[in-house]
Amino acid sequence: MNNKYISILRLTGLFLLFLLAMPAAALRVHAAFPYDMEEKNVIAYAAYPDDVLIYRDSSMEECKDIVPGEDFKMRIKEAKEDALYGNYRAGNHKGSGWISMDTVVMDPEFDHVYATVRDKMKIYTDSTCSKKRTTINKYTGVILIGKEGKGRQVIYDKGDYYGIGWMKRKSYANSLKYDGREKQILSDGPYHFQCGYEDDPSGGHGSWSETDSYPDHIFLINHVTGNRYMISDSKTGKYLQVKRKGTRYPSWTLTWQDEPSDIFGLFTFERIYGSFTIKNTLAESCYAQTKDGKDLLVKDPDKVNTHWRLLAVEKMATINDPFVFTQYDPKWCASPYGSEGCMGTAGCGILAPVNAVYALTGQFMDIRELADFAVDNHYRIEGSGTIEEVFRAIAVIYGRKYGFAWDGKSNNLKTLTKKLKEGKTAVVYVPGHYVSVTDYDEENDRYLMLDSNYLPKREDSPYGDWIPPERLQEGMLQSQGYYFYKLRKK
Repeated sequence: MNNKYISILRLTGLFLLFLLAMPAAALRVHAAFPYDMEEKNVIAYAAYPDDVLIYRDSSMEECKDIVPGEDFKMRIKEAKEDALYGNYRAGNHKGSGWISMDTVVMDPEFDHVYATVRDKMKIYTDSTCSKKRTTINKYTGVILIGKEGKGRQVIYDKGDYYGIGWMKRKSYANSLKYDGREKQILSDGPYHFQCGYEDDPSGGHGSWSETDSYPDHIFLINHVTGNRYMISDSKTGKYLQVKRKGTRYPSWTLTWQDEPSDIFGLFTFERIYGSFTIKNTLAESCYAQTKDGKDLLVKDPDKVNTHWRLLAVEKMATINDPFVFTQYDPKWCASPYGSEGCMGTAGCGILAPVNAVYALTGQFMDIRELADFAVDNHYRIEGSGTIEEVFRAIAVIYGRKYGFAWDGKSNNLKTLTKKLKEGKTAVVYVPGHYVSVTDYDEENDRYLMLDSNYLPKREDSPYGDWIPPERLQEGMLQSQGYYFYKLRKK
């Protein structure tokens, strides 16, 4: 293995050790709760009629109020470990504070599952499902957080807020599972970073302008939460951070430190067509660079020296825990796809290349943008799905934007195997459907398949499946065409 990749892997290991050492609350909210709950709060009621203890902080060591549980209601804004914070009301009591998670969640240790409901569903007040609380629309997202008898406790999306309630077991069984992990605009891993990219508003044909005169770096990015990343140098292992300079008229400067910081070293990535601006969350300024490699902080994101082009160093696929974007994700499931159907029922021709490109380049393609492109250019045929010509067209129009290129097509399984070994990915046509195949395990002779619309007849899952070659040669996964993508060099 190349020495520079060995250093990248070592750095990844160090970062994972750092994550394990950090308090969980510094990285994410409790797994059962939505990631955007600070902006869209969770409305919850006491799970039991017992008195509710209100605490001063998340350690839950000092009680500040005791209120009746019968009419307790809280607008939850934050979660830390097993504590929830928000504004509450119960009888004559109201205020803000922290409660134990088991106040509103029946089983805090339950392994949560993300799903989308197929039809309009009733939400009930408790596990008996005898008293209706509200109704949720078709294609609403829910998080299963507990079971009791014939009831299923869920967090449900009501548009401007989330709620906690109960569904009937049979109703929940009619829902569709999807990968509910937080979506990343960029996956973790090593990228070539180069500053000075001049974007073309067409969204894909950009001009490199003076970029070639800027130095090329290999930086490793690691996602923390909410489009916040840490950036480290693959050569030195140091982390990019900001430090405060001056007291009376303070300013911020950039620095590279041996130890990571979730205060000074968090950056957001905002896409500008084919490049990104990289903004430090504390200094609220963009990471910029001069042609001689000097690091700067700049307030104006429109300057060319704040525009960074990112290209994957190698295929970014996570083979142990791949991310599968499914058609049934409530973020786009109900979005129309042409004049007939929606992404949930007809979007496999869009989600398959999205999965193939994400596994290849680490960049999440805009699903709505691709769907509109397919419709506008007649690749979407009403009543019969998406035609295969769209896969090459997507690479031609959006390949520069997302860091990939077209690598031809084939009907030969041996060609698929060869391309996967070379670090490429594929969209694959199976009877009436498109899937992605993103990796090959030579030792066990297995292919990693990502299906955006898993079905019992295909005997697969929404989380990725390692399948033997015979499954791609017979039955409902008999492959009839392979469409290949490779990493873009520039």
